[in-house]
Amino acid sequence: MVFKKLTDRLTTAASTAAQHATNSLWYGRDQAGKIAQLESMGFSPERARHALNATEGDVDRAAELLLLSEDGEDVLGAGAATAAATQPAGVTNHDVEGRHVAAHNDEQMRLAMEESLRVTQQNEERQLHQAEAASMINFANGTGTANIPPAKAKATTATQQKPIQQKQPTQKTTNTKKQPPIRSAAAINAGKAAASRHNNSNHSKKTSTSALTTAKSTLDHTHPHVKIPDKLQNKSKEEQILRCADRVKPHVMAVDTLLRVLTSVKSSPGVDKFRTIDRTNPNYVTYVRDKPGAEDLLLAMNYRRIASKNELRLERHLVDDALLYLGISALEQARTSTEYREAKKWRAFHAEMRRVAKQLGGGSAENLVNGMTEEETQIRLAFLSHCPKEPPQGRGAWMHVYLGEEEEKIEGGYVSRRFDGDDILDDVLNWLGGCYGTELLEKLKSREWCLCDLNRYPILPLDVEKHRKNTLQYLGLFPSGKLGVRLSDDSWRSGDMDDHGLGDVAGSARGLGAASRSMLH
Repeated sequence: MVFKKLTDRLTTAASTAAQHATNSLWYGRDQAGKIAQLESMGFSPERARHALNATEGDVDRAAELLLLSEDGEDVLGAGAATAAATQPAGVTNHDVEGRHVAAHNDEQMRLAMEESLRVTQQNEERQLHQAEAASMINFANGTGTANIPPAKAKATTATQQKPIQQKQPTQKTTNTKKQPPIRSAAAINAGKAAASRHNNSNHSKKTSTSALTTAKSTLDHTHPHVKIPDKLQNKSKEEQILRCADRVKPHVMAVDTLLRVLTSVKSSPGVDKFRTIDRTNPNYVTYVRDKPGAEDLLLAMNYRRIASKNELRLERHLVDDALLYLGISALEQARTSTEYREAKKWRAFHAEMRRVAKQLGGGSAENLVNGMTEEETQIRLAFLSHCPKEPPQGRGAWMHVYLGEEEEKIEGGYVSRRFDGDDILDDVLNWLGGCYGTELLEKLKSREWCLCDLNRYPILPLDVEKHRKNTLQYLGLFPSGKLGVRLSDDSWRSGDMDDHGLGDVAGSARGLGAASRSMLH
């Protein structure tokens, strides 16, 4: 028995010595020493050799690689066998095995880094929840606005931490010391924001569950002294009628039409046609439908929209004599207002302009329309005979003249032709006399109407008697002119308009050599 044990020891020593001798001969004495050092740590010579090849002979890195790769023996063995079978001629086993081990080492390092990042992220999230809960508690104790008890805050913190702790893997290192919460500025601000959201949510639930009430509560907090006015339809019927009548009073036809409708309903409430308004009627569309306050007044009188027939209808049982009386009184009061009277005058003026525009003769002797009396024809020809010949194309400047306001788009109320800069205002008046006859010139001279320079702001009325002999360049009508025939106001008609507000302003003089406003007035 003793002899057998002695024989085994001698055999093992001889095998070890032979292995060391082989390693020294094959790998060199230094490499053999490193393999022996790894063998003393409990690793097999084959795995030690592969690890040293992968780490370029670094014993510490080889030992770390062998510790990280739990299944390294199988992987390294399979890789070595595959490399030995598939390596090309001239490539040694050491090179192939070294590359395989290096690839396996990189994969293991990548997995370890991903695990480390995941654990670090979970720790940061846990610390952020702890800091937010601590900030909420401190904010509540400091200001008294967030009434959150400490016990509830701790319970909330534990609840927030619980799902995160379940996902954390078992860590090899044990650290029983509790980490203190991070109290950075960002964490404190996050806690304040969370407390504010909590307070707003509780306050909204107490006041109302609707979104409108929530918005109003927020406005009450941010602007406590601002009051949102009620919508017009939420006000009393009396206030609605008075407000709508005040808004519609500058529109003459709308006021007259509404007054006529309400008067007819009051006198004959049983007649259906008086209580029904077709919204597609051309006159209603032009004068009433789109005017501010017009349809709102009808709705305040208990009219209802019938979408299927596109009409407004007042049911018989909704006819209210008190509302009708109030609406009629409000419209009659609107007819006495300054806005209504001024709009009434302008409406009559545009009617006159349409009548004058129908007398358009074409602006030349060859284009005079038929149907005029011989006397009228001779008068217009006399005006055109005093008018200079129109410059050819490419010379002179265009002169545009509008009857009434441009928005009215009066048919025949626009004429234009070219003039030279040294032509005078009298030439333009003779041209207008040939186009529209003597009525236009007489009313311009009497100042019932006025000829205005539309290229100036404010619009400047020209004294046709004073500036008859002045050139178009002096009047600022060259190289382009835009004139309009407008209704004169009372001060211009009486000649009492002073120079107040008509002095020169920046850009008021048009063109080189043009006179100032004060010189033209």
